[in-house]
Amino acid sequence: MKFALALLVVLTGCLIWVAVEHERLVSPSVENESAFLKTYTPTELIARFKSAEFSQQSVGTSARAGSGFATHEAHFEPTLVIHAGDWVALMQAVRDDIASRLAAQGGEIVEESGSPVDGFQIKYAAGKSQGTVAVEPLRGVAASSLPGAGSGPGKVTVNFRIRINETWIEAEGQAASRRTPL
Repeated sequence: MKFALALLVVLTGCLIWVAVEHERLVSPSVENESAFLKTYTPTELIARFKSAEFSQQSVGTSARAGSGFATHEAHFEPTLVIHAGDWVALMQAVRDDIASRLAAQGGEIVEESGSPVDGFQIKYAAGKSQGTVAVEPLRGVAASSLPGAGSGPGKVTVNFRIRINETWIEAEGQAASRRTPL
């Protein structure tokens, strides 16, 4: 009988814990995405550097619920033909584009690391959101592996990845306290 009562108490405690955690669960939605994440795309920037008609871009998003927070991820993987001398200029333009869009959307750059040659990361805060934009370095792609790419003299086909990971934190105090150690 004592064992049954103890088991009942433990099960009741577990059910209460599950109910409380379920109440704190934050489902990902457009309401808990920053304006930057909702609107960012490198499409216009890519168009400026494209030196041939060929280009393609893989795009994806995902999101996850958490206890008191929601996470969102977006990634872009453009492949395009550029002038051979534009490698560093393209990557610097990507960095500048991200920084200006963050500022325009009310975001704040908290930390930057890396370089246009080796790839870079930008950590940011925007309202209750904090995130990281990771940009991998440019990679040359064999034009023969892409139908219709045709680089031509003085041109090269390149590919790179941009990944945005963002966490929206329900309690304002938690978001502010988590910004510092990014």
